[in-house]
Amino acid sequence: MKIRQITVKDWPAIMAIQASCYHDINPESLEVMQSKWQRSPQSCLVLEHHNQIVAYILCHPWLKGDAPKLNTILTVVNDTQSLYIHDMAVSPAAQGLGIAKQLVNHIILTSVELGFFGIGLVAIQGAGEFWQRFGFKPLTDISPTLLTSLASYNHDACYLFLETQSE
Repeated sequence: MKIRQITVKDWPAIMAIQASCYHDINPESLEVMQSKWQRSPQSCLVLEHHNQIVAYILCHPWLKGDAPKLNTILTVVNDTQSLYIHDMAVSPAAQGLGIAKQLVNHIILTSVELGFFGIGLVAIQGAGEFWQRFGFKPLTDISPTLLTSLASYNHDACYLFLETQSE
């Protein structure tokens, strides 16, 4: 298995994986997905297994305690000390191989290497427990801005944050 940065030729596979994994939300467009990659290519990755892309993770800098609304094209990413996992998906055909765990551990290390103090995300489709196994914790103080962003996801959307090093 090989984890590497996303390239232009990877997008058809990424979009196919996204379409196969999300059933509670409408998949985001190619333009929306690529805007995350264009803002932070060093933290947007694919995982290859037997020379096939079977998973991806899209991360970009964002403020702790905040999340962009779903289906939002990122035009600017402000300087921040935290990373945000916008999306991670594993092809149904590759689930059960420990791929998600590899990607999460890799992005945690990448976050530290890039100098970020933590990682935020919005868990959907019941994924909160998965992320909490890695130490992500729900925030108790949710801002009105974050509530608005969470409303753009589905009914069970939950913001979680992992501190990876001291601020």
